[in-house]
Amino acid sequence: MLLKSTSQLFIVHHTLLLTDMDAERTRVAAEVSRADFNHSILEQIDERYDLLVLDWGLQTPDARGVLDAFRQISPKTQILVLASDVPSADPVDRGADELLIDPVSDEELQLTVERLLLQKEYEAAMDEFFRLSTERALLESELQSGLDVVDRYQSVVSNLYDYRKWAATIRDEFSNDEFNYVLRKLLDE
Repeated sequence: MLLKSTSQLFIVHHTLLLTDMDAERTRVAAEVSRADFNHSILEQIDERYDLLVLDWGLQTPDARGVLDAFRQISPKTQILVLASDVPSADPVDRGADELLIDPVSDEELQLTVERLLLQKEYEAAMDEFFRLSTERALLESELQSGLDVVDRYQSVVSNLYDYRKWAATIRDEFSNDEFNYVLRKLLDE
């Protein structure tokens, strides 16, 4: 399995048929949960979801409110919006990560979901890589000043190597176009 754990998808769409994704057939493994429209969507939102797939045409609950609530409650969740036509208010401007306009083939939907899940994992790996790089630099200066931080320094260097390797593994899963898109998005944040 490419990702360290099975990803969690949350579908807020009345008709979309997206099933669990098997790592043997796709680049990522994912479990799919569907919104229960008989209960408050707010009660169903939490940080366990890696990706929200949202029908932009929803009236009840309002799709814009669902997007806003997810961004506030679970800011690291990737958001894929599906729309029947080009919306007048762009969901990407409102915080969605991707917008697909119908008709969308099953293959295009699958590839987009995979890319967004890989993108989330890549961003997390790079965030940790940069954090560890900063920590290593600080520990190097502390070592030079005579502080006893050798064990911590070695641990950080080892973790830094692991995250560099992990980020490279994820990067290799992207096509050139996908990686260029992900990199632009990462640099914009």
